[in-house]
Amino acid sequence: PMLQCFQDRIGPYPFPKDGFKLIEVPYSGMEHQSAVTYGNLFQNGYLARDWTGVDISTRFDFIIVHESTHEWFGNSITANDVSDAWIHEGFGTYLEGVYVECMWGYDDAITYLSGYRDKVGNREPIIGPTAVNHWPTGDQYFKGALFLNTLRHILDDDETWWVLLRDYTDEFKYGNIWTQDVINFFNGRLGRDFRPVFQQYLYYWNLPVLEVQPQGDEISFRWRADVRDFDMPVKVRVNGALHTIFPTAEWKSEPLGGIRPEEWQPATDLFYIAVERRDGP
Repeated sequence: PMLQCFQDRIGPYPFPKDGFKLIEVPYSGMEHQSAVTYGNLFQNGYLARDWTGVDISTRFDFIIVHESTHEWFGNSITANDVSDAWIHEGFGTYLEGVYVECMWGYDDAITYLSGYRDKVGNREPIIGPTAVNHWPTGDQYFKGALFLNTLRHILDDDETWWVLLRDYTDEFKYGNIWTQDVINFFNGRLGRDFRPVFQQYLYYWNLPVLEVQPQGDEISFRWRADVRDFDMPVKVRVNGALHTIFPTAEWKSEPLGGIRPEEWQPATDLFYIAVERRDGP
């Protein structure tokens, strides 16, 4: 079911002539091409732990799933330099959520990925200096996955999202790439400039902050970010319904429609952002 899920969502298994094998070892595991090493004690979770703390990782063997994601991201598509290793680990960690979605549905996948928020340090950028053997911070795994989940919801078109991922794995299979290649691919296929979003999440450690302030019967909002032209759309829940707002660095407003300001809630499970609420005038 895992291999079927990944082939359906992100494209054919990259090494059919080599086959797929699990090799038992005395450590947790590692992503070797067509021979994934495995030492997760034949138990669900990660070494029998609830890895994301939301009672979902105990439904499956974490090491089999995570290390197998690297057949696509790491073994087939490989970063030119370890500074860009999120191309392996961010995509691989995101694929854990894709597996959960295949097996148990979208809501559980969002819950599973949201469990990674507590593992993000946000103290250094995901991408560090090149050509100096700099292995990036662990945020490349968890923040990388949350960024990709955010990107999916910015796009807000699942049919296009899954086609995009399949095209991405096909475009760069058996090759070495830089993050700039990823940005160029997304921009070219979608006809939109996602550069400010990629830059904020990958090249700066700060999360974008959505500043929110009630103004009478309206609510105002704007982005505070390191990237000057950051203008990411984001969804807001009002009485259980989602709608999209389009903040920029300048204040914008929309009517509250009779609801209390605290009932106007940015969807932080779908978008990895910080929210800063200010008191009204």
